[in-house]
Amino acid sequence: MKEYFYLFKIHHWIKNFTIFLPVLVSHSFLTSNFSEYIIYFLIISFLSSIIYFLNNLNDFEEDIKNKKLHYSLNLDKKKIYYSVCIISFLALITFTYFINQNILFVCLFYFLLSLSYNFYLKKKKYLDILILSLFHLLRIIYGSIAFEVSLSTYFILFCSAVFLMIGSNKRLVEIDKSYANRPYRKKDKRKIKLMQLFFSFFVVFIFFLYSIDSSKDQFFIYKELFFLNLLIIILIIFNFIFIQKNKNQDIVIFIYKNKVNFILVTAFFIIFIGNSVSFYN
Repeated sequence: MKEYFYLFKIHHWIKNFTIFLPVLVSHSFLTSNFSEYIIYFLIISFLSSIIYFLNNLNDFEEDIKNKKLHYSLNLDKKKIYYSVCIISFLALITFTYFINQNILFVCLFYFLLSLSYNFYLKKKKYLDILILSLFHLLRIIYGSIAFEVSLSTYFILFCSAVFLMIGSNKRLVEIDKSYANRPYRKKDKRKIKLMQLFFSFFVVFIFFLYSIDSSKDQFFIYKELFFLNLLIIILIIFNFIFIQKNKNQDIVIFIYKNKVNFILVTAFFIIFIGNSVSFYN
């Protein structure tokens, strides 16, 4: 059972909680019932697990050289594995069609982009980082469509910069670990570090611009508290870039294990939600 947990990367489902961010930032806390939240979360999670399985299947021979795997695959049964994935995908897409046809297109694009990435685009320098960030951004778009909330320009720019920062970090970790099936080498590390620092600065810059934009004041009780959120954002980024670097952790492991990050993120959302006017209506 443990093998399937890692093979389908169930522990990576934590990334899919980002589909709820549009609900939080649009201050639409009670627009959907709990069952809708569960259904939409499971749809994107099952879809991502199918994609993870295909990726693990495609990269298995290289991955066993790069890292310790917690699962095994019989490559003689490759056709069977692919058949199971196709059937599972078609069943999920059919179910999604009857739930919400609007998110169906996002799911299809997510799946097709994933196939392109797994078999081709991940070998393209720097473009692969952009695609990685796009996967995260598609989760945000999925959530906005599923829960019928609009996304502001500030939020899209902020999230894009965060995801590009995370994508850069993923490649830095792989360079340090000398992954064989990646297009990057040690000489690329400085460029990617500079990219990551630029994106982290852009994250803070966008949040600062939103903090001083008076149009947001109608949504919050105390506008001064927003600068405390800004400080927490800076601390989260500092912790992520400079402290976790010593451990060369993947972002998912970092989220699960870094206690400072957990405290800071929790504090951010408590202040953000607690300061929201709509939370008390």
